[in-house]
Amino acid sequence: MTGAVNWFYEARPRATATHLALRWKGRVRYIVPRHAAGQRACWKVFHPGSLGIPLRIMARMPGFFSSTSCTEGAPIACIRKAIGRDTGLSCCSAGAAGVWCKDTLLILDSKTDEPACIVKVGEEDAVGRLLQNEADWLTKLRAETTLADHIPQLVAHGRTGDLCFVAQTPLSGSRDFALGEAQIAFLRKLQAYSLLRGRYRDSRLCRTLNARVKDLSGRLPAEWSQRIEKAMLHIECSLGDSPVLLVAAHNDFTPWNVRIREGRACVFDWEFADHEQLPLFDPLHYILGPMALHARPAAQIQRKMYDTLGQCRKWLGAERCYKPEIQALAYMLNLCTLYQWADRGTRNSHPTLVSYAKIIDYLSTDSRTQKTCDILAKVP
Repeated sequence: MTGAVNWFYEARPRATATHLALRWKGRVRYIVPRHAAGQRACWKVFHPGSLGIPLRIMARMPGFFSSTSCTEGAPIACIRKAIGRDTGLSCCSAGAAGVWCKDTLLILDSKTDEPACIVKVGEEDAVGRLLQNEADWLTKLRAETTLADHIPQLVAHGRTGDLCFVAQTPLSGSRDFALGEAQIAFLRKLQAYSLLRGRYRDSRLCRTLNARVKDLSGRLPAEWSQRIEKAMLHIECSLGDSPVLLVAAHNDFTPWNVRIREGRACVFDWEFADHEQLPLFDPLHYILGPMALHARPAAQIQRKMYDTLGQCRKWLGAERCYKPEIQALAYMLNLCTLYQWADRGTRNSHPTLVSYAKIIDYLSTDSRTQKTCDILAKVP
């Protein structure tokens, strides 16, 4: 049996194969070495969650579950050459389908079978731009002495055929779904490194939101178009021309993108990072993002939002928590328009969109501010 299993592996007879492709619900989800030590490293790094038990069983009994035997193809050889190290076995975790679909390779050390490199790989221009952004941020942040110990080291960035990739050092540690001192200490450093004072209307955030909305014109359902227009106007009227604090934000700051090691937060996946964002974006996303993704009720998310805003005032200070509800509204609008822009408005049933829609509506209904916005909207 021969043929492509995915971008990186070719099917081979079991006698000559080095890897196993494990399918779940008709799709290859993981490719792991036949070697038991390589499999243990794969599960430790990729954290397959509830799939962990069936995947382990499939890997131990590949004949019974008809797992596909395979070996590495030419793209991995090119990536290994770019890494420039003596590397060993590889593993692969398949990314979710979508415009930003990427697979993640784990390259192990040839002597210890410990993780040596994490490599994110994808095709299409959109993925290339994300990986370029990540490479740029890794380079910048590693050069900042206060942040270097929190950030992976960029190992390689380039292309092989139609695929673009970023290789970086792996980060060890545990996950923590509570927003605690380690995460906040990191955010303080990140925000101190990038802090500036300016008008929201002049910020990269405002320009990005306006560009997305313009690009989505005529593509969204009327309900969402009206919701976004109202929220955008509400934010601009609320923040006005007064100077606000703007900071760099990770913009995907979630428990699965952070490892806690010896009390220090180590942060990866910098694809969506940007300057001139509002200070509450990252702490809000850390708590609310997983809830929205798992379709928790909007009322529950909203209660947690207010709890988090109260905690942020203690952790980050009053100035960074200026108009916290407006910052929360801007965070949700930024995330929702990002999802919609990626899919060109074709998919509006994502759990995050459904959950945040109701809260965006609630946060956009302050009658006093709305009256001002209505007046300004009529000015030529």
